[in-house]
Amino acid sequence: MNKETKTVLLVEDDIALNHAVTFKLGQKGIPFIATTCAEDAFQALKDNPQIDIIWLDFLLPGMNGIEFLKELRSRPEFKDKKVVICSVSGRSDDQGLWKTLGAIDYLIKSDYNINDLVDKVISYA
Repeated sequence: MNKETKTVLLVEDDIALNHAVTFKLGQKGIPFIATTCAEDAFQALKDNPQIDIIWLDFLLPGMNGIEFLKELRSRPEFKDKKVVICSVSGRSDDQGLWKTLGAIDYLIKSDYNINDLVDKVISYA
């Protein structure tokens, strides 16, 4: 893998979307690690320090995206990881919170087709 290639950590519990995103990342030759919950995402971060960017769904089972982001920012080894929120929710209180917690962007899934959503997230890596 060359230094230009970015590794994406996908934290998305919607199985169909998780598979669609990983398919698109694979087509583009982007290394990725796919998880469906925050707890698995933390393990992936511990095991894969090369992760460049985290695609984070807000509505997750167990620890939700907000809790994950707060915990991520509290850990010195992960506090500078780039995070893009991809959510079905466009609630303004969620959108304000992501800025406070240091996410790069808040993307509403329905505003993009899958190719554009993947490209947008990758562009931040």
